Amino acid sequence: MISGLHYMLDDDPEFARAAHEHGVNLVDVRRPPAEIDVAGLHPRRSGSWVVTFVGSDCAVGKMTAALEVVTAARDLGLSAEFVATGQTGIMLDGGGIAIDRVIGDFMAGAAERLVIEAAERSDWVFVEGQGSLLHPGYSGVTLALLHGSLPDAMILVHQPSRTHIDQYPLAIPPLDRLVALYEEAARWVKPAPVVAICLNTRDMDERNARRTIAEAADVTGLPVTDPVRDGGRTLVEAVVHSAEASSAAGVN
Repeated sequence: MISGLHYMLDDDPEFARAAHEHGVNLVDVRRPPAEIDVAGLHPRRSGSWVVTFVGSDCAVGKMTAALEVVTAARDLGLSAEFVATGQTGIMLDGGGIAIDRVIGDFMAGAAERLVIEAAERSDWVFVEGQGSLLHPGYSGVTLALLHGSLPDAMILVHQPSRTHIDQYPLAIPPLDRLVALYEEAARWVKPAPVVAICLNTRDMDERNARRTIAEAADVTGLPVTDPVRDGGRTLVEAVVHSAEASSAAGVN
């Protein structure tokens, strides 16, 4: 039995006893590893490139966007890996750490560990985002993940029809402002540009989706797409272009 709850089923005597009696294995995917270090700015393998997905709010499609991009990158022949940082991503991918279950002091360290391990296996590492810097409840998780993953670039995910943080009376600022906010927060530890915008247009018809995508590109000057509608190739190309430009400038 697989559980993504914060409550650990395997720690519950009644559940544990029933599972033992019926030969059921209880898997609490939100259970963090026993040992996690504080983030230490440890270097990762040279030649690897890390992209962290960030969002305007919770549940705007950061995990879906990351999975679409990894699929597109592999289709293009790139060595790419998805890093799961939440319970659903872990259940889909089979590995990872649920960052929101890790003790606060060690959240960034958990993200750092995941990225360093993934970078040993793959050249392109795509980190599932969590929460939003704007979210009153989850901004701490978002910042820890951002600073722990130390991305070389970011992809910003937004649902255009959502004007306020879900269940809060807080307006979501324009995309260009969101880009600036995330780049400033990353810069506190390691500069990383937002290289593309991913829009979740699932509640729009085709015409409105195309118009919204074009408007976002005009506002930000960045590549914009909905990878569920169009695949992740545009986002992969933006990441590769950013990496090539950084390499040419002698920055990594």
